[in-house]
Amino acid sequence: MEKLTPQEKIWISQLESNNPANILTAIREIEQHGNIRMLPYLFDLMQPSTHEVIRKSIILLVGELKVQAAASLIVNALEHRDLGDDYTPMVAACWHSNLDFSMHIPAFIKIFVEGDYQTAVEAFSVIEESIINAGEDLQKQCIKTLDDEAGRVSEEKYPLFRELVKIVSAEY
Repeated sequence: MEKLTPQEKIWISQLESNNPANILTAIREIEQHGNIRMLPYLFDLMQPSTHEVIRKSIILLVGELKVQAAASLIVNALEHRDLGDDYTPMVAACWHSNLDFSMHIPAFIKIFVEGDYQTAVEAFSVIEESIINAGEDLQKQCIKTLDDEAGRVSEEKYPLFRELVKIVSAEY
């Protein structure tokens, strides 16, 4: 990992300060300068004990990201962090960002299957927007994964699941 710049060190200090005004200032500056190296530090703040305004600011920032390298960092947070009530809004922020998540479609299929209905809708949107950029091998893998997971999809989500299968298969 690259050495932190003096500005990044200042932002980290602000993010770790427990002072909401300092944290929000850092989030705005990180957003303005497009520094995705700060995303893991921002995701550290995604705790139920963190003020709601701060958590919502982070989700808005994620939804406005335009740096493609951020996609892997976001998916990593979705897969490995307990985002609590912010999980579904974070999934929604993925498709709001218009980043290409095609390399991460299998992760979003898992999110679709395991999540509640609203989370599934958001994951569906990410997959729908990204499948066009997936290569043939990845599409085949996704179709197989969908076939394997069909039995785990709740009755409530099954009509949406059938549409997802059509979308993934149509691009193939």
